[in-house]
Amino acid sequence: MLYPESVWNEQMDALRNRLSRWNATHQQLFRQYVSDVELVTLDGNGRFLIPKRYMAMAQISQSIRFLGMGDTIEIWSEANTQQPFVAPNDFGPAIEALMAMPEGENQ
Repeated sequence: MLYPESVWNEQMDALRNRLSRWNATHQQLFRQYVSDVELVTLDGNGRFLIPKRYMAMAQISQSIRFLGMGDTIEIWSEANTQQPFVAPNDFGPAIEALMAMPEGENQ
């Protein structure tokens, strides 16, 4: 997942506001959440290199798929193209149920 720096900072602030510095479990969660974070910079041609460890984690061998997710971008292996989606037959009922829920209610 790619975050613009401003979005990442907002996410970090939201997470920090929920964590207690004195709770060992909270600190373990925070440590694990940020342990794989890597700053990505663009080269002179506007490209960025996906680190090899991330390519292995995402099972990317050649082709990738970018999915815009509001304020972030997900990067998926083209080989795993169905993984980030609901099955086509389940999509209609799932979105209908979601839109029928009162605003602000998450399940």
